[in-house]
Amino acid sequence: MKQPWDAIAWWEIRRIPFNVAIIAVGILSGFLFAVIGSQVLQDRDIGSPLLVLVFYVLAANLCYTLGWLTEILWSWGRTAQTAAIRPKVFRVGLIFSAGLTFLPAIVITLIWIVWRFR
Repeated sequence: MKQPWDAIAWWEIRRIPFNVAIIAVGILSGFLFAVIGSQVLQDRDIGSPLLVLVFYVLAANLCYTLGWLTEILWSWGRTAQTAAIRPKVFRVGLIFSAGLTFLPAIVITLIWIVWRFR
């Protein structure tokens, strides 16, 4: 029987690759937002992108912790029952997080397209 610590260790080993992926997507999203946003917002101050990135990484890690926490709660501590679905839950969470991270770039691009062609 696997202990809850096995689930925690499984998730924590993947935290660094998760952070690397989210930071990479965040940098790309921030760059696109800054470049396209400068066209849409012109001289308006949108705040510190670095501060937003730090806040977002902290929030993403708090949500990431919910991965192993909810697994332990769902399985009532019997994590051997949930071990088989961990990789899928991780992939779905990573894809969702990356999509959410890229959302500002998508939104500002859509705003720019609408403003440009109206």
